[in-house]
Amino acid sequence: MKRQLIAFSLLGSLTACSALQQLGVPIHSGASSRPAQSASPRAAGKVDQLLAEANRLADKVKSGELTRTAAADQLNAARLRIAGGNPVDNDNFAVYRQLTVERDAGRIDSDAFRAKLEAHLREWMRRWPKYSPKPADPAFSNFLLKLYGLPPLGY
Repeated sequence: MKRQLIAFSLLGSLTACSALQQLGVPIHSGASSRPAQSASPRAAGKVDQLLAEANRLADKVKSGELTRTAAADQLNAARLRIAGGNPVDNDNFAVYRQLTVERDAGRIDSDAFRAKLEAHLREWMRRWPKYSPKPADPAFSNFLLKLYGLPPLGY
């Protein structure tokens, strides 16, 4: 759980102005203290691919090759390539992107960024049972949920 929180903090730092430089570590997945969720192997593979891309981008942000906003945009391109678009993932990415812009502009700090994104993800968890039509694989949303240590949508 601690590792997932660190990973999310670092993902958030892709868009947070100074958090990545303060922490100085890219996100890397590792063994979680939580039991594995019952996601399909195919869906889990997409989540892992997104995590690997986020790690790669975090390294580029850390080295100064990319800005956090550029990293978020590249993560979106990877999301569309790896998992495709769907209304749920599109919405979660739009919120992620908007929070990135607010963070970069100094209107919110990294704690507010994390709190607002988590609240948005929890709202999707609440809405999911009645949401129709459900996308078959909300991989980007499940990627973010994994970083928060929350169960994936649809499982």
